[in-house]
Amino acid sequence: MTQQLWNSQRHQTAISRVGLSLPARRAVGDLQLEPETGVLDYGCGRGGDVRALQHLGLDAAGWDPVHFPDGRREPADVVLLTYVLNVIEKPAERRETLLRAWGLAKSALVVSARMRWERNQIKGTEYGDGILTRRRTFQHLYAAGELRDYVEEATGVRCVSAAPGTVYAFKDDAARLSYFARQVTPDGGWLASEDTASAITAVVAHLEERGRMPQLEEMPQPIIRLLGHARLAEFKRLAEQEADPVKVERSAERGALDTLLFLALELFHGRGPVSSLPLPVQLDIRAFFPSYAEACQRADRLLFRLRDDA
Repeated sequence: MTQQLWNSQRHQTAISRVGLSLPARRAVGDLQLEPETGVLDYGCGRGGDVRALQHLGLDAAGWDPVHFPDGRREPADVVLLTYVLNVIEKPAERRETLLRAWGLAKSALVVSARMRWERNQIKGTEYGDGILTRRRTFQHLYAAGELRDYVEEATGVRCVSAAPGTVYAFKDDAARLSYFARQVTPDGGWLASEDTASAITAVVAHLEERGRMPQLEEMPQPIIRLLGHARLAEFKRLAEQEADPVKVERSAERGALDTLLFLALELFHGRGPVSSLPLPVQLDIRAFFPSYAEACQRADRLLFRLRDDA
């Protein structure tokens, strides 16, 4: 073992923020942090993300061993572990910290750390598996993919690399798949329907935007109540008559490609049965492909084509 000859000044790595950090901003953009979501910033430093998230309407709290030792350290929907792992010089403590944060997350854990390509920005000497800086702080830098692999191994769940140096770990695998689905097939908005005419208008808009008829199980309850009595064949004829065929055709082509992109990404995380996919993706597969197997084969061919420079 390497003898510890210095006292790590971890608190000096905490910086004052006016706005959100890049990982927190990414989580907000990815709809992982929405109004009324309970958030714990584990190792919050000076609390910049906590204040910014509270301003956005989130129930955010923070804890830090130096700056906020009396902060609320309780389970939350989403836990942020922002640039914490890289400042811990002891691998065992690093892993223990990750597992404590994971244990406090009810829905998801957002882990971020600095990457190896930032090495030229850090002045210091090699120490252990990282760098001892001139300010007597420590930095363990992660290679591309290393952070995700590390979080996956520790938590035992498949994770998502949301951005370089930012990883999402979900407690429920369905939430992970829903995240992927939103990246390639964003949820369409439904019109506020108060009568049958506006409900039909909403369905026509869905047909033009998604390239397929909506199914009963994905419609909001107000529309189901208004249209649930209609005969399917008549209802489909009416919607297709009102929709712009050019928009429908283009949306269908885009929907098929989006589905292939989703399935291609899933290959890297282990594809499950079609029943494990988010409902909108299942319905897109049913509408645009002869079968789930055929869609997967086409997605695989798409990946192989990416290797062809032509």
